[in-house]
Amino acid sequence: MRKKTQLTREQMFLRIGAMCAILGAVVSVAAGAGFGNITNELGTEAVLRYVSSRPDWYWPTVQLGFIIGALLWVGALAALASSLTRGAGWALGRWGAASVIVGATIHVVDSSINGFGLTALAHAWAAAPVSDQASLLLAGRVLLWILGGTWASVLSFFHGVPFVLFGLAVVLDRSYPNWLGWFGFVGGLGSLICGVAMFLGVGLVPVGLFIVFAVVVSVWMVVMGVLMWRRAAATKDKAHGANRSPGRKRVGGEAT
Repeated sequence: MRKKTQLTREQMFLRIGAMCAILGAVVSVAAGAGFGNITNELGTEAVLRYVSSRPDWYWPTVQLGFIIGALLWVGALAALASSLTRGAGWALGRWGAASVIVGATIHVVDSSINGFGLTALAHAWAAAPVSDQASLLLAGRVLLWILGGTWASVLSFFHGVPFVLFGLAVVLDRSYPNWLGWFGFVGGLGSLICGVAMFLGVGLVPVGLFIVFAVVVSVWMVVMGVLMWRRAAATKDKAHGANRSPGRKRVGGEAT
């Protein structure tokens, strides 16, 4: 009975993780489309004008989407880590699970400042008289500098390091396709390079290149979610097979 309960818990954990992986990818991609990378590509006045021209709920909703997507991926990668049980893959999976919590925390901070602070500042700037707009524009420039730093850390420690670790973990564990591990590794490494370059102010990497790697890790999460769901079903079938197997018979008090 205890073994059956453990298998059921594993199955449910993987299925919940699979749903978190797919739903998190959908929400994150939708938020990314609404984000449009404007805070990194446009000037301060253009950013404030863009945000203030949208409905009051628009920009906070975009950032809330990032937060929800990040939290869903934490759940998904925790479930994935539990399914990696072999050697170095087990260790890398645990490190990956720890790193994604750090990355998601940074993401929540970045999106909270962006969604609430930038929205409030943009609408205040738009409503202010011309004589006051200059000081608000300066405040906006400072805020965008801060968001530039937190966003670079999001790329490095949420889209980057966790997927480098999980990609290698999948390759070494061999419970999932080897190519999929390398696919996730490339997405994570590319994001990490973009984030570090942005943080250091190195202009060798195009500003929007991180979007390509963000799409890569999102696709990886969808595919991994499907495979986790299938693995949960396989675990269930294995458990049912074990329950249907004939028990040991006793003949004359002796087990046979």
